Amino acid sequence: MLTNLADFSDGFTLVPDSGIQFVEFGFDLDASPRLSRSFVERTSPAETGSDGKAVIRLLPNWSDDDPDSDQPPYPAKGNDEAYDINKSVALNTFLDRWVPMPFFKIEPGKDDLGNEIYAQGPTDWVRVRVTETRNAHGDRKGTHRAIFAFDSSLAPRKPNRPYLAPCPEDAMRTESFRFVSRLPDVISFLSHKIEVQGQGPVDAQKWLDEWLKDILHSFKKQQRKGKELRPEDFPYQFEHLARYITFVQFLASVISPVRVTLVDTISDNRNVQPVDVDLVLDLGNSRSCGLLIQSFPDDVNVDLNNSVVLELRDLSKPELVYRDPFESQCELVAAEFGAEDIARRSGRPRAFFWPSLLRIGPEASRLRGESEGTEAATGLSSPKRYLWSSDPVLQEWRFRSASHSDSGTEPLIERSMYRFVNNRGDVLQQIEEDRRKFKVKVKEGDLETASRFCFSRSSFFTFMLVEIIAQAMSMMNNPGTRRERRLKDAPRRLRKIILTIPTAIPIQEQRILKSRAEAAVKLLWSLSGWGDSSTGINSQRPEIQCEWDEASSVHLVYLYGEAVHKLGGSIRTLFDVLGKDRERPSSLPASKSKQKTERSLRIASVDVGGGTTDLMVTTYYQTDNVALYPDQNFREGFRIAGDDLLKTVIERLVIPRLEEGLAQAGLPNARNYLKDRFAGDNPNMSEQEKHLRRQFVLQVLQPIAIGVLSECETLPPTSHKTEIRKAGSFFEAAGRAGRDGEIPVDARILGYLKENMGGLEAGQFSIADCDIAIDPQAVEECVLSIFDGVFDNLAEAINHLDADVVLLTGRPMRLPPMINLFMNKMSVRPDCVIPIKDYRVGTWYPFRGVSNTHIDDPKTTAVVGAMLCALSEAQITNFTLYSKYLRMKSTARYIGRLQGNATLPDETLLFSDIDLDKAEASAEAEFDYHSPVRIGFRQLPLERWVATPLYKLTAAASRSTRSMRKPVRVTIARNVQVPDEDDPSEVELLSSEATREEFVIEDAEDADGAPVKRMMELKLDTLAVETGDGYWLDTGIISIQ
Repeated sequence: MLTNLADFSDGFTLVPDSGIQFVEFGFDLDASPRLSRSFVERTSPAETGSDGKAVIRLLPNWSDDDPDSDQPPYPAKGNDEAYDINKSVALNTFLDRWVPMPFFKIEPGKDDLGNEIYAQGPTDWVRVRVTETRNAHGDRKGTHRAIFAFDSSLAPRKPNRPYLAPCPEDAMRTESFRFVSRLPDVISFLSHKIEVQGQGPVDAQKWLDEWLKDILHSFKKQQRKGKELRPEDFPYQFEHLARYITFVQFLASVISPVRVTLVDTISDNRNVQPVDVDLVLDLGNSRSCGLLIQSFPDDVNVDLNNSVVLELRDLSKPELVYRDPFESQCELVAAEFGAEDIARRSGRPRAFFWPSLLRIGPEASRLRGESEGTEAATGLSSPKRYLWSSDPVLQEWRFRSASHSDSGTEPLIERSMYRFVNNRGDVLQQIEEDRRKFKVKVKEGDLETASRFCFSRSSFFTFMLVEIIAQAMSMMNNPGTRRERRLKDAPRRLRKIILTIPTAIPIQEQRILKSRAEAAVKLLWSLSGWGDSSTGINSQRPEIQCEWDEASSVHLVYLYGEAVHKLGGSIRTLFDVLGKDRERPSSLPASKSKQKTERSLRIASVDVGGGTTDLMVTTYYQTDNVALYPDQNFREGFRIAGDDLLKTVIERLVIPRLEEGLAQAGLPNARNYLKDRFAGDNPNMSEQEKHLRRQFVLQVLQPIAIGVLSECETLPPTSHKTEIRKAGSFFEAAGRAGRDGEIPVDARILGYLKENMGGLEAGQFSIADCDIAIDPQAVEECVLSIFDGVFDNLAEAINHLDADVVLLTGRPMRLPPMINLFMNKMSVRPDCVIPIKDYRVGTWYPFRGVSNTHIDDPKTTAVVGAMLCALSEAQITNFTLYSKYLRMKSTARYIGRLQGNATLPDETLLFSDIDLDKAEASAEAEFDYHSPVRIGFRQLPLERWVATPLYKLTAAASRSTRSMRKPVRVTIARNVQVPDEDDPSEVELLSSEATREEFVIEDAEDADGAPVKRMMELKLDTLAVETGDGYWLDTGIISIQ
């Protein structure tokens, strides 16, 4: 959506070192006054330049004091070239392009005419991008937006060097700056000569001249639709300057330049103290969201209205921001603020440096949709899904260009990144810390800086977090955001980053997740140049917390909403109405009641996400009608979830319709043709074809399937009526209508299906015209095939534990067939099963829906609940949760060799009824290795219980393994680190916790008895499918029967 326009008529403050700050102004071109500027290019034959040619001067043929005067200062004569530039010509030239702007420091005093006096700079710290918004985005406030980008980093002044950026002294003196447009000021910005020893006078602004020439050249090439430009296309030598001057003066006439004042964040005796901000994130396999919690210095109790929904700014279309839960898809796209190769010539090569490799959310989806599909690997469907995958990829990653330009050199962010990471993408600082904290053995090569762009897929979780944190830091100090809150001129300082963790994530992945999060902070600080000696708001890195699971967070939303907002703060009343009498466990503080049992509330939550389906059952006990003590009864997680349902809908409801369309168009053996395209790799398939297949699935098949499911979300539970829709209509409904009724995807991607169809002409078949059935009965069958077994397991556990309340959350739980299937397996009262999509909340809920009464998107409950967890120990009046009792216990009790992807028969068990939460539970097991095997676990002694993959055992790919005789007798054992009971230091405790589910190869002998331990590899691998290249969203491989 478009950003909200703030009223900056009285000026605004800018926080130094807060990243790139964006400030928007709107204007109506149609309502703006007429503006045109006249120019004369006059040749002076008596003067010659360094090239030996006669000097030509650009003469502005008007006066700023009276621009409409009929008496021009330079009447045309002789060989003069006279021409006019009007506002439309100037605006169109620079439309949708980043342009440096004259934003000078205000000096004391006034000139003889009463005008402000300005310093000669700073000259490279503000750029503007003007874009049309009324037709493009339905803007009701104007036709265009001017987005000013401020590089808020400070740069020390150097003698005899241009004044490029505000300096630390400017911040300490809270200096003010203004966008200048008077002719003398603009001319001094366009050309400023300084004396350089050994070179004489040098124009410090030559880079700007080249920048403007490049824009005019690109604009005229665009006008000629890519044709070669001719000399007659450039009739004037200084037309680029004339258009720029007119553009600057027009912009100043419609936005009323305001005073911008730096905030002092450096001085020891500064007047304004920073406001601490905590960032709460729920990063999912499919979607993610975040909240910012501001803690004002004078607050005694927390105000939940101080929370702000995290907004992501679209860096390639900065007029747009996104505040809804966003896709976890990421694409490698360097943020561009103009021509990087020209910008570095200003003398400030890192100006407007955005310290992130990739884009996420809607921007990544849009850029992916605009791709030609011929690129190498440029992103991942979900970095979180690949936390386990720490090996470098074989094929190097490639950047996708947001501006479709290619300078032939690697982006600055890629070159900068190599200094701080190794070839795996691991942050070197974090490797050193993990080696010290967890006693990790580090290979010598892993401490070397990167030389190739082949980072592991796991490292993308770090890069994704870097982007989110950079966005959050820019947003929280944005002048428009601060203006809507108290202490609008106080800087915001990031104090803490809180990440929710999946309910049943293996302990090993928990450690990786936290390590990657800590690495993201270190990497961002290193890339931004904020070292240990930094001052201001970034002098200290924020703390990382990964303590609260997503399901427990949902419990808190329910408990807080019911007890505090519906029952006037009475927890006891809630327990009396819904709870049961139970004995308080000895692990919790003793009850004040003299009775053996007391009222308690047992809550079960089922969270169906994109990548996992999780269950958490917790019993809550209360003390003094204020304090809650949680006791975790059971947690479980299965790697069968929403993405599996989506894949099934594609395979059962979309592909058959494409087959019908192909057959009707005359293609024989349409199913075999589709198998060849999507069912897997074949020996003759090129890498380009594999990427096109992936893009076709992501950009064509996935949106259609999501559209089918979205339509079914709104249907009555008893509806069985089938509706037929054209495939193209799903893109129109999502606001992505294509031309001539075609799907709005690059022709090369569509061509992946439409080409190579034998005798059938591509024009005879249109994907957009294929009939797609919205069939509730068929969707219900898809749901049953995926979730029937999972819901059997979950319902069995919930029924056995006699839960009082069951919460259903996650986007798939908006589907009536999902709710019905689950309800039919439950033995609790139907009114105690609460789909979160129907749960009524008050105005306290940050993500409430359009009605302001319901939770519109169940995804948001995890991040809101994590916020409540963070605040409920001390900051919410009459509501306290002692979250330290929410300890994540290991669910790996029965461990063995998996059959299929989710089956663990008793005959393949290696460890039975093992308690990995006990440090003394050492164990080892032997078995024969014949071929690669997956090792997984289940929690209960039931063969029907769905198992979870954990490790993969393989023989290393080397020449020596070819001579290894099989079977290999392999011994695996638990890697336990027992903390010293007399001095259990935090480091030892952390290491002990992280190794609870860690197993290693203890020994290995081949059939001849030779030791082959070094030839065997036991690696973490939690992906729920057995494919060589990854998840179906990353390969484009689907099943066609």
